[in-house]
Amino acid sequence: MINVFKTKLVLTLFFALLFGFASCDKTPKPEGMPDLHSAKITIVQEGSPLKDAAVTLLNNDLSQAKWVVGGRTNANGVCILKTQGKYNGALAGKYKVIVTKSEKTESETAKQPVPQDSKAAEAYYAKISSEEKFYDYVDLKYKSPDTSDLEIEITAGKNEQTFDVGKAIKKEFVPFGK
Repeated sequence: MINVFKTKLVLTLFFALLFGFASCDKTPKPEGMPDLHSAKITIVQEGSPLKDAAVTLLNNDLSQAKWVVGGRTNANGVCILKTQGKYNGALAGKYKVIVTKSEKTESETAKQPVPQDSKAAEAYYAKISSEEKFYDYVDLKYKSPDTSDLEIEITAGKNEQTFDVGKAIKKEFVPFGK
């Protein structure tokens, strides 16, 4: 009985320490990375928060282009910007803001088990590919830096801005390689 208790205690402490350290990202910034500043963007569409939209900032200073800034919106349309996908904040500068939201429909065939026969499996995957459809839900002008009119300037301190991406759309597209 005591061994079971000790085992549970040791495992509990182990996982508490593991998750505690995992949540405290003490990873040093890469060499040459400029200071980052807290930045939060809210995306709305037709007045409502836009969930699961990808937000990418393109720095007007091309010498800083190697530092990728972006994130994904939560249920409230809020995107906490990160640099290189893991460092909180963004470099100071002026940016074009790119917003996309794309989804694919689920294939009915994909819900079935994969056939064991190789020819049948090949036909199975081909059918899935033909059934899947991909859709954009944000006006395509916000998908390109050449057409997006969304801009933000990140400065020292706290940065917050809300962008409205207009009317909702549902436009089918064919992804690369399909």
